Amino acid sequence: MASRSHYEVLGVSKTASANEIRSAHRKLARQHHPDLNKAPDAAKRFAEIQEAYDILSDAEKRRKYDEFQRLGGDSPFGGTGAARGGSATGRSWGSADPSSFDDIFAEAFGQRGPFGATSTGRASRSAPQGARRQSAYELEVTVPFDLAIKGGKWSVLLDDGARAEFVVPKGANDGELVHPIERIDFIVKLVVGTHAWFTRDGLDLSVHVPVSIIEATLGAKIEVPTLSGVATVSIPAGTASGKRIRLKGQGVEPEGRARGDLYAVVDIIPPDSLTDLDRQLLGEIGKRLPNPRARAAWAKREN
Repeated sequence: MASRSHYEVLGVSKTASANEIRSAHRKLARQHHPDLNKAPDAAKRFAEIQEAYDILSDAEKRRKYDEFQRLGGDSPFGGTGAARGGSATGRSWGSADPSSFDDIFAEAFGQRGPFGATSTGRASRSAPQGARRQSAYELEVTVPFDLAIKGGKWSVLLDDGARAEFVVPKGANDGELVHPIERIDFIVKLVVGTHAWFTRDGLDLSVHVPVSIIEATLGAKIEVPTLSGVATVSIPAGTASGKRIRLKGQGVEPEGRARGDLYAVVDIIPPDSLTDLDRQLLGEIGKRLPNPRARAAWAKREN
């Protein structure tokens, strides 16, 4: 079966005006964008629409295309997707009109894009260094823990040798989507890297703090690390291993939102070595203390 003409793809006549072509493209692009349309052929259909618009929206390309059609040919720009340097799956939108995409994405997704409107196109390319392809138009990029806390610029090398730069918002979390600077053909999904001692849960942080048996038994004041330095916290007498001590407002602080908390998780550490006198004294204390396992639920079962 002969392939459809670009006019048929956009559903316009051969005498359609530039405004009619632009309007048809915007409508069809929203309808068939792979992020909104889950049909198996959505990506292929979207690429076909983009190719048709790329040619018909350019006066010189359109003139050449019409001439080839009149002479019985197909297109002087190659087959489906060739006009954009990509494949039928729409791998590159490099020659697309940025303002057109802004209008489309503004209505479809409601997110600010790199050209002042909105965009959530995702890069369709094999996994570049420092990134992993999450879906056809999305790159999953791991950023340093500290950068996600403070915010700032980061870049990733793409498989075509280009370097894409984007801004990591202050307090960024896993799964957050950001738009590359000066690119509209993909979106970045952030993955926050790990830290040497902090772990993160949303806006809250936790850090494991070693505590001696004596400190846990009698209570003590100890120092714990924070994002900005150290803080002194009180360990209550009789603290058990695993207890979480809250440091309010010492967690992650995103733009425009309240700051999270930091939790010091107590790890009771037995001494590495004991003298004979230490063993004797501890043994005597142990004889006077109740058996902690006697209060366990499993110890109360009837035989």
